[in-house]
Amino acid sequence: MTSARRRARGELETAVLRTLWQSEQPLTAQELLPRLPGATPALTTVLTALERLRVKGEVVRVGEGTRGVRFRPARSESEYTGEAMLATLADSSDRTAALLKFAGSLDPQDVAALRDALQRPASGT
Repeated sequence: MTSARRRARGELETAVLRTLWQSEQPLTAQELLPRLPGATPALTTVLTALERLRVKGEVVRVGEGTRGVRFRPARSESEYTGEAMLATLADSSDRTAALLKFAGSLDPQDVAALRDALQRPASGT
């Protein structure tokens, strides 16, 4: 057993997604390695995380073959976060209470942003 801290389950996938969101272009697994926070995992570990994210529909492979294959997020960070929030709300047995608890925990800037968003005409999406 090594003294290096093991990442929690899903932590590497989250770090990979965050790194891809921060990048302006798709990245190879090799390019991801030095950009990941914390201890650098093995290349094969990053490739496994990328494949799991691909199967889940979270990343898209760009390119053909095995060399030079790049990955990009399937959706933006805001889309991902919004969908996760909606899924959590859908799982609640009391949506109103969950929304009130959420809204009550927002800071004034978030309340203002939410208020502005609610006053805009619906975009139809």
